[in-house]
Amino acid sequence: MKYFSTILPLITAALLFTSCHSNSSEQSGKKRFGQKQRDIVELYNIADSVYHFGGHADTALFGRFIRKAVDFAKAYPKDEISAEMLYRAGVGSMILAKSAIDRAQTAQYAKQAIAIFNQYQEQYPKGDKAEFCFYQRGIIYDDILGDTRSAENEFRDYINRNPGDSLSAQLEQYIKLLGKNEGEIEEALGLK
Repeated sequence: MKYFSTILPLITAALLFTSCHSNSSEQSGKKRFGQKQRDIVELYNIADSVYHFGGHADTALFGRFIRKAVDFAKAYPKDEISAEMLYRAGVGSMILAKSAIDRAQTAQYAKQAIAIFNQYQEQYPKGDKAEFCFYQRGIIYDDILGDTRSAENEFRDYINRNPGDSLSAQLEQYIKLLGKNEGEIEEALGLK
């Protein structure tokens, strides 16, 4: 029975991806992906489906996706999927850091995620998610590594580059709560 509960989400994800991909490429008339692109996208979709629908992060699947996405972005930086898959590799590393079994693994995956977000900003400084990399690194420092000073620096970088942005306003409030314990947060938010 356990076998079916593990394999069923994989089969469902593969079928959904295949049907959605063929319909969208037929309807939109976009150029077809090459095999390397399809492999990376499919690997991401399966790893993401297992995580969201299966309730756990498959370290091997995410690890393979992350390596392929990073290597692909280095080899083909101008490819239409490189930036998006690189960003998702960073998020995948964050997922692995949060689900790691010990502190050493947590730190390893967190550092990998930070490096990937740095790579994204270097390769795609005007990319859709370049500014959001500051936010992601801030979350890694605060939520995963417990380094509130570095988290605040990342959040401030985002705020300074995006004044008036709705996320900037939220981050201003978030910064005020950095390093506080649960009781202090409840008090600051007026919940106590």
